[in-house]
Amino acid sequence: MRQPLFVFTLLSLALAAIAPPAVAAACAEALDVAAPVLANGFAADRRNTRRYASAITADNVATLRLAWIDVAAGSTEKRGTPAVTEQAVFFSAGRRIVAADRRSGCRYWEYEIPAKTTPLVGSNAVRSSAIYFVAPDGDRPALVLAGDFYGNFYALNAADGRLRWSRFLGTERDHHMITGAPQLADGKLLVPVSSKEVLSTIVELLRPCCSSHGLLQALDPYTGTTLWTYHATADAKYQFGSGKMAPNGVSLWGTPAVDLARRRIYVGTGQNLTPPTTDNSDAVLALDLDSGAPLWTFQATAGDAFNVGCELNALLGFDCVRPGGPDFDFGAPPMLVHTSAGDAVIAGAKNGVVYSLDPDRGTPNWSRRVGAGGTLGGIHWGMASDEARVYVAVSDVTTRKSSGLSIGQRLEKAQITPVEGARPGIYALDAASGALLWETHPTHLADGVPTPSIYSAALSLSNDLLFAGALDGELLALRASDGTERWRYASAVPVTGVDGSAGNGGTIDSVGAIAAGDNLLLNSGYDTFGSRNAYQAGPGNALYVWRLPPP
Repeated sequence: MRQPLFVFTLLSLALAAIAPPAVAAACAEALDVAAPVLANGFAADRRNTRRYASAITADNVATLRLAWIDVAAGSTEKRGTPAVTEQAVFFSAGRRIVAADRRSGCRYWEYEIPAKTTPLVGSNAVRSSAIYFVAPDGDRPALVLAGDFYGNFYALNAADGRLRWSRFLGTERDHHMITGAPQLADGKLLVPVSSKEVLSTIVELLRPCCSSHGLLQALDPYTGTTLWTYHATADAKYQFGSGKMAPNGVSLWGTPAVDLARRRIYVGTGQNLTPPTTDNSDAVLALDLDSGAPLWTFQATAGDAFNVGCELNALLGFDCVRPGGPDFDFGAPPMLVHTSAGDAVIAGAKNGVVYSLDPDRGTPNWSRRVGAGGTLGGIHWGMASDEARVYVAVSDVTTRKSSGLSIGQRLEKAQITPVEGARPGIYALDAASGALLWETHPTHLADGVPTPSIYSAALSLSNDLLFAGALDGELLALRASDGTERWRYASAVPVTGVDGSAGNGGTIDSVGAIAAGDNLLLNSGYDTFGSRNAYQAGPGNALYVWRLPPP
């Protein structure tokens, strides 16, 4: 008689171990897709200023109270800026795209993208740096848009989460991915496409590096039909003598800025992966909005050829570039800023320099070095501007980028480290002249020792406030005029999600915080390069949603 009871007990324990995760409550009311939009896209507007309209100011930011938290069960990162309407928040969580109530966190719907895993490279996830919301227009429905780790793009019906269309936007299924967020302008959905071949070359031992290049796709948002494509390089060909493929690289990592008055687009590019290099790598480009034709190029770093093959070459003999370039992308989106001296395209690179360019010709107005530069910045994910000032986050760190792949995580535990002469912090520049107005260099305690805080995540503005998230998981609110601290929050702590599931905050990187109406939203958790150490809090899976108290 004891054996069946014993078996039943084991079976019960086994079933408990594989029980489905907690599920947030379903919303009782229908989702109104016509509700006013409060925040959308990676950079707040078509000009990429990251200046969000909200009720949060320097005078009331300290009254923010936590409203709810979403825990992305099974994930170690929280990617993608949420899109926010008066009623709903649309956000990503691992392979899921979620529509939740802005006030309570209850669920309207969830959509899960297809699972895919490439051994030693990584598993699929919603990767694009923002969820993008398209409001309804006549008989055309509201849409929710996002891209994934394997270069696929998805358009969902915003009312119910059903798939409208999806398609692969690259040319090489093994290599292309979507990191930058889209922009919608003049009926064209502009989607940047990047390449993970900068990493995956270390596991592709039977083929020469590297064959992929960056693209910008202009699509019909309602059908996915291609209107035009900008190819950052010609198709790669085998290079006799070097044994490599070229031209290649020039990934488009960031969101394009749109200049409707001039009918053009401004995008930043990454480095080449192998020589011979091209004149549009590590550059800011102006493209024609109607055709994608190049109009001008400003190259900040010439001759930059880099892939991570050399990082593990001593161990495994992987393909590599010798000597390796500095990896000084323009990963942060360029901004079109209306300064007191006229319009300017302002962009920051991983080399630690901010550039102001004439939007008509691409010639420099001014440049200002604020950081030493590194493979993770310098200036990494994004700046912000209120037209009078440009606000710059500086990380000045480097790491073995091979740690961003599964094989790298198995072979080594690389950590970010400051570069020589590092000056991490937050800087404010005069938008018209580039003059330094103020700078601040916050610290945090790591094992009781004051340690420089690293600012890699994009900055954002709300009225007279600047929000800056650090790799150690602390979020700061600074008065924009002088950098005075008005509020801070330590996000790298255990949390409980709105569905009751346990999670935790971690490193703040990538999209940073955004303000929307009376809410502040923050993704906390990022572990692509290295885990927890003195500078970074490591993995996390929390979306924080704060709210101002009612008036």
